[in-house]
Amino acid sequence: MLAPDEAGDEVLVDDLVRVINGAYAVGEAGLWLEGTTRTASGEIAEAVRSGGILAATLEGRIVGCAYVWPLDARTADLGLVSVEPARWGNGVGRQLVRSAEALMRSRGVTIMQLELLVPKGWDHPEKDRLRAWYTRLGYRVVRTAPFEQVAAHLASRLATPCAFLVFRKPLAEVPGPAAP
Repeated sequence: MLAPDEAGDEVLVDDLVRVINGAYAVGEAGLWLEGTTRTASGEIAEAVRSGGILAATLEGRIVGCAYVWPLDARTADLGLVSVEPARWGNGVGRQLVRSAEALMRSRGVTIMQLELLVPKGWDHPEKDRLRAWYTRLGYRVVRTAPFEQVAAHLASRLATPCAFLVFRKPLAEVPGPAAP
């Protein structure tokens, strides 16, 4: 977990933006108009300031991140799960998700939610892969939300009609050591 005061570290914030935009450029190819990026430094600095950014590092370099924030007293949202594409399949994303779940569980959260942007009317290989991956991690689709309901301000940047699959996962207590 990054400390809120690290929001002023421009190099750190730029590294997070690089990882996020790099992952989303591959993971959402064809969904957005040319030149659209997922995020910018101001948005990520604010996320760091909120205390909700987790980062994965390798040899002192950020290779992945995730962002969690409370929706209400019992539900948190998980977003910006991003790993450098060259590191996909190495467990970095899984560890970020597990760490985010553990953090929210420790804060009394019982449900984790996430939204996955998907195209309408055609299959996107990376979105299909992510849907299967989140399902293996225990997340279940609870509804489909129209794009405009979640991110209407970005609708003009879409290259194709899209919707959000809303996933949820109950955060059960992690069993501790057996009592003597």
